[in-house]
Amino acid sequence: MVFRALLVILFSTVCSFLYAQELKNFDFYYAHPQVSQEAKEYYAGLYSVNSSEKAYNVMDSAFTQNDETRPFYIYLLCRMLGEADENMMSEISIVCRYVAEIHPTTLMSVLHAGPNFVADKYKEVWANRISTEIRVTCDKDLMECYKLSRTTALQACAEPQKQRLEVLYNMVRKDLNLFQQG
Repeated sequence: MVFRALLVILFSTVCSFLYAQELKNFDFYYAHPQVSQEAKEYYAGLYSVNSSEKAYNVMDSAFTQNDETRPFYIYLLCRMLGEADENMMSEISIVCRYVAEIHPTTLMSVLHAGPNFVADKYKEVWANRISTEIRVTCDKDLMECYKLSRTTALQACAEPQKQRLEVLYNMVRKDLNLFQQG
């Protein structure tokens, strides 16, 4: 009985680490050989998100299959959201929506990494960008488009992060002004 309890505790602890995809110290990413030079240069402030084609490479890298480096690219997207002009913001909105739908576990880990890493305001900024992209691309009932995005994200999200993802999608729903419906 004690052995079973110990196994359950051990399994629960290990599972939370498997899904963590947490943001590490920035020195880790800066020294990481699989982090792109464009990302390192953007992090170092060597170019603006608005004036360089390199920014698109960094945005694309948020979809990497590398669980170890993906949090850094999503962090860089947060920084881009704070610096982007109107034209670039529309491009970033597309990326934000699909990161939320394809890699929600990593996104939630980054957005909840704490104020030393990512300011709390970015939760609202991401919700706004997701809602903007849903609104722009929806060619049917807006509630249906919202539900499809939310369902897609929840299916891809690890259980420990689903509650946080629900909070984000409630912010999206509010931004879409859908609380009167469904």
